[in-house]
Amino acid sequence: MVTMTDVAHAAGVSRATASYALRGDARIAPDTAERVREAARRLHYTANLSARSLRSGRNGVIGVAIFELDRPYPSEMGAAMSREAARHGLQAIVQQTSNSKESEISILRKVTSQLCDGMIFSPGNVNDEEIRALSGGKPMVLLDDISPDPVFDSVYTACAEGGEAAVRHLIDIGCKHILIVGGTYEDLADDGKSTGVSARRMLGSLQALEEAGMPIDPGMFLPLAPWDPETARACAHRIVDSGRPVDGVFGMTDTIALGLIRGFADRGIRVPEDVAVIGFDGISEGECFIPSLSTIRTDLDDLARKAMGLLLKRIDGETDDAPVRLTADYELVVRESTRR
Repeated sequence: MVTMTDVAHAAGVSRATASYALRGDARIAPDTAERVREAARRLHYTANLSARSLRSGRNGVIGVAIFELDRPYPSEMGAAMSREAARHGLQAIVQQTSNSKESEISILRKVTSQLCDGMIFSPGNVNDEEIRALSGGKPMVLLDDISPDPVFDSVYTACAEGGEAAVRHLIDIGCKHILIVGGTYEDLADDGKSTGVSARRMLGSLQALEEAGMPIDPGMFLPLAPWDPETARACAHRIVDSGRPVDGVFGMTDTIALGLIRGFADRGIRVPEDVAVIGFDGISEGECFIPSLSTIRTDLDDLARKAMGLLLKRIDGETDDAPVRLTADYELVVRESTRR
């Protein structure tokens, strides 16, 4: 079996330097770290997690639990988390919660508390105290945490900022009759929902409409459950069949937006000539769709980098400060679905 000593010798560094480099320690010079990683790849080095655990009390494993893995966006997020873990010489166990409290409890109790050094978790049905108890007190970073008084570090997608940018783009290209698909106006008045993903994207949409001086009608916000392409396709049918004027639509995810485009096509409505459509997420399928999809692209590598950075600081005991909240970078990507 290839050892850390073998890797260090091949890279021309000390064993300690090789170990720090493979763990992604920022104190190691980038060219030295790359030389160590190249030696590890060449020798097919695999860390002995059992030995590491005995020495350090850690497994070198990070848990990642997100809503679903059979949809493009969360699947791509899971891949980004795995890449970032590997960059630090760690392994990631990516789990699907299916938005089920039973699954969330099971993952926290059986995976996080027993196997992982810490967890990046997207909660939907368990509160902070339940997370703390079920995870055995392991370090935790939450994704899009809606807690008013956070207990854990969290990384957010730029929901409000992105929603505002999406609707502002529709206004900038001349849209006068805009719909936002994915939530209801009433959700904004519900304290329990107003900090969720859909509500924050709607708040951003409202901001863009108000800044442009456009009239606000609660009917502009169309509910959708579940957020999948089939339901969105049927929603597009209803929009067309209702006869209501519409020339721009913001689908609150790319999956919704792609379903809407298909539904409009079913009714002979052309995108973008008749209706401009923009989504949110930046999934890879959007670029290959016909028409290619304009979107608010979340930088998943940045999201993973920020989440992993916060988690490793807690695992390594580098901070015991109050919970930190960071937001992932994003950009407006203009493609064919809004080009007129």
